Amino acid sequence: MKTPINYTLSLLFALISIGAFSQDTTEVEAIPFAVVDQVPAFEGCENLEGEEMKNCTVEKITHHVNSNFDTSLGKKLNIQGQTRIVVQFKIDENGNITDVRSRSLADEAEVREVLQNEATRVVSSLPQMQPGKKDGKNVAIMYSLPIAFAVPEKEEKKS
Repeated sequence: MKTPINYTLSLLFALISIGAFSQDTTEVEAIPFAVVDQVPAFEGCENLEGEEMKNCTVEKITHHVNSNFDTSLGKKLNIQGQTRIVVQFKIDENGNITDVRSRSLADEAEVREVLQNEATRVVSSLPQMQPGKKDGKNVAIMYSLPIAFAVPEKEEKKS
């Protein structure tokens, strides 16, 4: 019996903070996630605190990425197995998603470019959030979001 190939997308890890990128000194400096007093909050998570707010935001970002990533790219690009895409972005002091950069670990240049563009598109479409805070002030926060794009191996036909 022939079964359809299912394409799956999963976040390898929850959102992982990284330090600020090298930036022009005229830009607002982003700070590491680990040192903020209040993490950025996705819509619907604003009234929570601490770990609950963090977990809610991570869950909603995960849902957004999983719901909006074009998984048909696996078939179009003939991707086999699993490949990773790492997306880095900033949630600025106003809660906007900015400075989105992505890097695919796929072997083929065409596949890398398409997956990077799709990851950038999806993360750029995240809604405005309540910004993170440090010492009572809104601050820009840098995130790294590893995404696993997995295509199940094709089952061989039974005789």
